[in-house]
Amino acid sequence: MTVPLTDTINRTALLGVQDGTQPTIDAALTTHATTGMAIVADTTPMNLCGQAALCTAVATAVRAFGQVTVVADGNTILTAGPHRGRTVAQILSSEGARLLDHPGGTPESWPTLHLGTSPPAAASNTIRLTATWNGWAAHVQPADVPADVSCGDNVLAAIAAAALGVHEAFGAVRNRPGCDAGRRTITLNLWHPGDRTEGPGLTHAPSQWWLVGLGHLGQANAWVLSWLPYPEPSDVQIVLQDTQHVVDANHSTGLLTPAHPQPRRKTRLVAAALDILGYDTVIVERRLDTHTRVLNDDVHVALLGVDALEPRRLISSVGWKLAIDAGLGAGPTDFNAILLRRFPAETPSHQVPGWANDIPRPRNAASPALADLKQRDPCGTVRLANTAVGASFVGAITACLAVAQAIRATLTTGTGFDVINLHLQSDDIDLAPPTLSTDVTAIRLI
Repeated sequence: MTVPLTDTINRTALLGVQDGTQPTIDAALTTHATTGMAIVADTTPMNLCGQAALCTAVATAVRAFGQVTVVADGNTILTAGPHRGRTVAQILSSEGARLLDHPGGTPESWPTLHLGTSPPAAASNTIRLTATWNGWAAHVQPADVPADVSCGDNVLAAIAAAALGVHEAFGAVRNRPGCDAGRRTITLNLWHPGDRTEGPGLTHAPSQWWLVGLGHLGQANAWVLSWLPYPEPSDVQIVLQDTQHVVDANHSTGLLTPAHPQPRRKTRLVAAALDILGYDTVIVERRLDTHTRVLNDDVHVALLGVDALEPRRLISSVGWKLAIDAGLGAGPTDFNAILLRRFPAETPSHQVPGWANDIPRPRNAASPALADLKQRDPCGTVRLANTAVGASFVGAITACLAVAQAIRATLTTGTGFDVINLHLQSDDIDLAPPTLSTDVTAIRLI
């Protein structure tokens, strides 16, 4: 049986196909395989935040770059997250990253991301970045810019900082016109994007979650939830809803999908990762439809990461106490654009103007690589032209924003945002204030 190219191609390498910079599919894959970055965490405290930052940086980097080296203590045993109980060395081996004793073992042309602390000053023309976190804010700046090295204890900010650092390194290597990634200072405040409001401490989180769609965004949501310090994970129910099986291509965007995965449903893959941590997982292997309803005593917070508009229109009718839908850009210029919508809202899901009609994704069959493929596989060209590009670091950042907004509903009353619209490349942010209150049941965190 011939496996469709859409089931195997790396969704991040697909950028070079759709943006016209690569002449063939093979050239795009080869170019991606030769890219690389270094992660340095040898002085990062391996507390909950340090572990989450390191694992997130590694997981997103190996999916965005062809080669990744890591400087860290390989003997450290993780105490949280989906790799709990394994050493750093074991995690790097399974992810395909290379453990080094010092940063000198990587090519000078590779960008380097330092986690939690600035490196000693050194004259260099290469990209050297520092990722830090404080309160709800994730920061990334050039390594020669003074950074706040007293990182806080908010694990969501630590995850976001690591993913944002990989985003900046990737943008620097891609080096598109007008992009200053890797040379700028960028901050993302998960509590109030675009603002310096600090917000309260991360002390509570919802007691029930419902993840709809377990691809790029759904696995990112599960990844973030796996790091929340619940005192008794068995008291936390997570419903996992999806109908698809994993394929090779899912590794490039799915943080819980291994390279060359065994054929299994996405629900089983994600449940296995969360079951190890003790969560009460429930599997739903049918589509979200007009018959989907929650019970009166259910208090789930729904996190949706789906491609189609039809299930999004149904959100308000399901009865969730709080639902947050996330959407990402699908093309080479907007793959790092993020749009979050929160319900209940004054405008119910079936009346959202942008969700009223299905709009076909424009085909980009004019790129040289797709034109080359068309000579051999016209049908495959159409499918690939309509396949969304993606990068796991964007999903991780989006998940942090979504989970932060859900947690915000447990910590304060009448706050949050009905809409968060931001672009990681331009750093443009648009927010819509809340129009209806929510009622979310929470559990105190450790």
